[in-house]
Amino acid sequence: MRINRWAISFVFLASAMPTSKLAAETASEAVTRPASAPRAASHHSAPVPTEEDDLTSNPTRPNWDTAASTTQCGVIEVDSGWVNQPMGSGVSQTMMQSSVRYGLTPKLDLRWGATNHMTQSGGGTMAIEGIGDQWLMARYRYLEEGPKLPALAFLYGYKVPTANPAKGFGSGYGDHQFVFIASRDFGKNHFDFNTVGTVIGGKNGHDGSAQFGLALMRAVTQKFAWMLESYGGPQPGTPDRFGAAFTGVSYTVKPTLVVDASYSRTYTAGSPREQFMFGFTYALRSGFSPISRGSLVARMLGR
Repeated sequence: MRINRWAISFVFLASAMPTSKLAAETASEAVTRPASAPRAASHHSAPVPTEEDDLTSNPTRPNWDTAASTTQCGVIEVDSGWVNQPMGSGVSQTMMQSSVRYGLTPKLDLRWGATNHMTQSGGGTMAIEGIGDQWLMARYRYLEEGPKLPALAFLYGYKVPTANPAKGFGSGYGDHQFVFIASRDFGKNHFDFNTVGTVIGGKNGHDGSAQFGLALMRAVTQKFAWMLESYGGPQPGTPDRFGAAFTGVSYTVKPTLVVDASYSRTYTAGSPREQFMFGFTYALRSGFSPISRGSLVARMLGR
């Protein structure tokens, strides 16, 4: 995907589309997938920029599927988005989701994402407000794209259960997510394939399942990109299956700032059946580096 090169995302994101990317845990979060959870129109598997290269944004939103490309080394990316989910019977749920990512090396980035605020209201019922869960993640690209092979990466995420289960905003238990990522460019088209293994906690122990997603991003112009995506599979903790389709657009305001909008709808039973998302991603240099370039740790992590 090419929107100059990369694109953008901000301050605290969330679960199932959530982003950062993660599997839905309650009926109210069935469509949002950890955004892990959320990117514009750039060549995500192109050669990865280093500290000396021009500063660009590499968004993970609004997509569900994650790319193998990582945040530039020494760069902080912040993203934020608004999500609206009609729940039926006149009830609507809105969420503010944000995240912060840091490029530790050219191949490794770290992410903190959260649902800052959630509200359910309408339908003659009393409004319910609260915060969602938080996610801590690390993504490592271990293979660059070649003439025959795609770029390959692995992502691990842990859910910190900060949401209130009594309000239906979370399970109250920690979850783990393991994501295998394959990314490849074909001209103006960019594909991301994710295999997502989720292990959720519960009062009876842990349960897990694997879900799959495929995203297409196409550069329409130098600044404007279109996205199409399908994601689904067994739901962890339930006998049900989840499937949803997604379409969206992104626009590069400048290399460090990308805005996005998207719409998704489930094609399996569940609530909410659809969701609308708007947001942005912004990149800035951090001015610090916790790993010295010549150290053994830096060499092991690809710096």
